[in-house]
Amino acid sequence: MNGSRLPQIVLRILSAPQVVFLVAFIARLRVLSQLLPAQAWTGFYRYNEPSHIAWALVSGFGYSAPWPNTPIAATAQQPPLYPFLLAAIFKFAGAYSYLSLCIAVGLNAAFSALTAVIILRIAKRDFGIATAILAAWVWAYWQYEAVVSIRLWESSLSALLLMLGMLCVRELAESLQAWRWLLFGALAGIAALNNTTLLAVFPFFWLLLWLKYRRRGWSCYKQLLASSAVCVLILIPWTIRNYAAFHRIMPLRDNFGLELWVGLELEDDSWNAPIFIKDFPLRDPTEYNQRGEIAFMETKRQMAFNFIRQHPREYARMVIIRCGKFWSHPAGTPWPFISLAAWLGLCLALWRKGLDAAVYAVPLIVFPPVYYITHTFPTYRHPIEPVIIILAAYAIASVAESSAVRLQRSLASRTMATNHLIGPRAEHPNDLSSRARRGISVFLARQQELRFLALRGMIFCKICCSKEWVKCQNRDCCKVED
Repeated sequence: MNGSRLPQIVLRILSAPQVVFLVAFIARLRVLSQLLPAQAWTGFYRYNEPSHIAWALVSGFGYSAPWPNTPIAATAQQPPLYPFLLAAIFKFAGAYSYLSLCIAVGLNAAFSALTAVIILRIAKRDFGIATAILAAWVWAYWQYEAVVSIRLWESSLSALLLMLGMLCVRELAESLQAWRWLLFGALAGIAALNNTTLLAVFPFFWLLLWLKYRRRGWSCYKQLLASSAVCVLILIPWTIRNYAAFHRIMPLRDNFGLELWVGLELEDDSWNAPIFIKDFPLRDPTEYNQRGEIAFMETKRQMAFNFIRQHPREYARMVIIRCGKFWSHPAGTPWPFISLAAWLGLCLALWRKGLDAAVYAVPLIVFPPVYYITHTFPTYRHPIEPVIIILAAYAIASVAESSAVRLQRSLASRTMATNHLIGPRAEHPNDLSSRARRGISVFLARQQELRFLALRGMIFCKICCSKEWVKCQNRDCCKVED
C-alpha cells in the first residue's frame, strides 16, 4: 500500500507550485550569497544604466543621465518602468546602497521564481504533467537561469510579464468578458514600458485571438479594440513626456541607432568582441557630451545605415552570425541543444495542436529579429527563455513517451512469443508444470508492465484511476490535479 502511494506523493511534491517557487527562490539566493557583497559594485552597479537613471530621479534631476560623466539632461535611452522601480527602492533604502541592491536583486529573484510557477501551470495545461515538471524544475534549479535572472536589469520582470501574457491568451480565447480583455491590454502596456521589444509580441497575441474567434464564427472586435486602446493609453503619458523633452514623437526610447552602430563596430564575426566599443558613452562620453543625446543617436544611426548600404553582403553575414549566437550562446552551455529541441517541440506542437499552439511560435519568431539586426548578448534572450524551455521539455517528453510505447510493443511481442513456446499444449489445470508456466507468463507480463511504467516516468493510471495501465484506454484520465 505504501509502495503504491509513494509515486503519487513524489509526483504531487514535484508538481506543487509552492515547492517549485521555494526551490527557484532558494537557488537564486544561493547564487546571490556567492556574489554579494564582493561584487556589489563591479558586478551590479558600475555599468548599470537603469540604476544611474534611478539615482538621477531620486537626486531631483528627473529622468536623465543614463551614463556617468555625462551631462544631467533628459534621456530616453531606457524604457521607464524598471528605472522607476529602482528609484522607488533607492528612495526607501538609499541610492547605490547595499541594502537597495539586496532589495532589487531579491525582487528579481522573486520575479524569476514566480515565472517558474507560471511555467508549471502553462505547460501542464497545454502539454501535460511530464512536460510541466521537467520545464519548471529546469528553470527553477538550473544555475545558468539563476545567475541571469538576478542581474540588475529588467529581464526577469520581462520574462514574468510575457508568461503572464501567454497565460491570459488561452483564457481570453474562451471568454469575452470585458474586464479580462482590459486587463490584458494593461498587461501589454506595462510589458512595453518595461521591455520595448515586447511591444512587438502582444499585437500578435491579439491577432491569434481574432483568428480563433473568427474560426468559430464569433466576433471579438469590441474586446480587441478596448484591449488595444488600454495598451495605447498606458503608453501615451511616456510618449508625451518624450515629446516635451525632445520635441519629436518618440513612443518609448531613442537608442536604436546607437545599438545598430554598436553591432557593426563589435565585428560580430569575432567571438571575443569587446564589451564596449571605443565611442560608446560608457567608455568615452566625449562625442555624446558634445552633440547631446538626440544628435548623437541620429549620427550613429546614419553611420550605420551608410555602412549597410555600402556593404550589404558584409552586413548580411553579420546578421546570420548573430542569429546563430542568439540561439547558441554562451559557449560551452547546453543552449544549442535546448534551442534545437525547442524548435522541434514547436513544430510538434503545431502539428498536433494547430492554432492552439501558435501562441508559442510568436515569442520565438517575433522577439529575436531586433537583436539579429542590431547586436546580441546571451542575456538578451532571457525574456523568452521560459517559452524555449517549455517547448524543449515538450520535445524531450514526447520522444521519451514515443520510445516507451515502442518498447512496450516490443516487450509485448516477446511475451506473446514466450507464451507460445511455453504453453502450446493443453494440460490439466492442476498439473505442476502447467501452473509453473502460467506463473512465468504472469510474472513476465507484470515485469513488462512495470518496466514500461517506470520508463514512462510516472505510474499515471495507478495514481489517478486505480486501473492497470493495460486495462485503461482513457489517457485523459491520466493527469494529476493540483
